[in-house]
Amino acid sequence: MQSITNVLSDHLGWHRARLKLMARFQLALEKLPATNLRKIAASLKASVEHESNYRRIQRFLSGYDVDFTDLGRLLVRLLPQEGPYVAVLDRTEWHFGSAPAGVLMMGIAHEGVGFPVAWKVLPSGGESGAKSHIEVLERFLAIVEPASIEAVLADREFISVDWMRHLKEKNTPFAIRLRSDRRVELSPQGSSLPVRMFA
Repeated sequence: MQSITNVLSDHLGWHRARLKLMARFQLALEKLPATNLRKIAASLKASVEHESNYRRIQRFLSGYDVDFTDLGRLLVRLLPQEGPYVAVLDRTEWHFGSAPAGVLMMGIAHEGVGFPVAWKVLPSGGESGAKSHIEVLERFLAIVEPASIEAVLADREFISVDWMRHLKEKNTPFAIRLRSDRRVELSPQGSSLPVRMFA
């Protein structure tokens, strides 16, 4: 635990007690198959009552304003690789108790795993549009230099014109999957062919 506390201390300007709580919290998450706070509290510190640990976690999560840009920079520094990075954009769903929450996440791909760097909780329903995609990209670019991005990869749900135009304006290379039957305009007169004809 001491080594985790020291790593966090090097990158986050937090009070020592907060750093220790975060280190214990992280170790508990690695051991447990779920993110239930009561179960995490039970495995935090044996010499402290579980209910006390539970209240401490609640206070930390509800009352402390985490700087997610600093946290993202820490996550990038802990990656087992350096740039250029392949960035990935995807949508995922988490559950808080029985309540689902959609999360739009942008991370760095490494050996088949996407390491989260920037994210946004989506409104009810989990739908995301160009505005959300651009917002998460801007959060990501506040952490990762645009010049160190090899490409942004995304699935076919991320194909809005405004989103791709923003990527171009930021000089960020991208590769986004398209449906094989999506038509590509060949001329201003409107003639088009399905994408599969170009593959």
